[in-house]
Amino acid sequence: MELKMIDNLSDENWDRALAGMAEGAEILQSGVWRSINEAASLKVYRYGWQSLGEVVAFAQVLESQKGGFKFWYVPRGPICLTAENGKEVWDKLIADLKLKAREYNAIALRFEPTGWGEINFWDAQTHIQPPHTLFLDLKKSEEELLQEMHQKTRYNIRLAEKRGVVIEQGREADIESFYSLMQKTTTRDRFRGHSLAHYRRLITASKGAIQLWLAKKDGALLAAGIFSFYEGRAIYMHGASGDTGREHMAPFLLQWRMIQKAKAEKCLVYDFYGIDEKKWPGVTRFKRGFGGYEKNYLGTFIIVLNELSFTIYSLLARLRRLF
Repeated sequence: MELKMIDNLSDENWDRALAGMAEGAEILQSGVWRSINEAASLKVYRYGWQSLGEVVAFAQVLESQKGGFKFWYVPRGPICLTAENGKEVWDKLIADLKLKAREYNAIALRFEPTGWGEINFWDAQTHIQPPHTLFLDLKKSEEELLQEMHQKTRYNIRLAEKRGVVIEQGREADIESFYSLMQKTTTRDRFRGHSLAHYRRLITASKGAIQLWLAKKDGALLAAGIFSFYEGRAIYMHGASGDTGREHMAPFLLQWRMIQKAKAEKCLVYDFYGIDEKKWPGVTRFKRGFGGYEKNYLGTFIIVLNELSFTIYSLLARLRRLF
């Protein structure tokens, strides 16, 4: 199998390759995600591998600086699009990526291989993106989706409707209100959030693919979420709810309206983006109430390209955590 690496794949061909994924496109490998990261002043590189003129694999790389050291990261990728000769494609791809990363003086390459079938990878060293999530099959009817939910989830959706909870799309001016709600959520549920600037970039730099939606009652903001709708896949990216008005069950109706919107936009799946009974028990219980099937990723792998620099970086990072 003759493979050729190219670094000038057009946006049109890149998006066409992504759109061919069976469960919808991985937005973290998209032009949308490139725009968001370039807005954060990160460098983004794109590489594709072709056989007989057809793209069989691709990788969008984010370059970041930490403590004066350069890192490469391929979120939810590299992606393989062929069911044949996967091992041959992988060997060529990873050799080319390592060579390119060294050319740009990166000290480590992190990646999250997707679609590589039977290749036996070593154990993942860490997880940047959630390794376990839930997908809803949106080819099912609304009636089927409701029937497969936990009875309490269906009840809470109807209760929120009866109590007058209203779902509306947020504007850029609403991002700070979302962030305030998110700070309450991270404190209550004990997980780390992102900066206000990050949430703002998701909305303003995504060309409409990522949206803020709000759940209100009598004008008061009870819950909010950031959702993406891109090339066949909808994702519940971030969610927040307040400490008051919880009896109105606004998050349940917000999710259901976004599932309905995803179906209307012809998405194939709805991704709840992360479950973990130990780390996020309450959030995981909430998501599981909507049914669906579990989707598992391999995790995040690391290839160290400069042992000395990586050792120095690791020691400095450990000292910063101590002090």
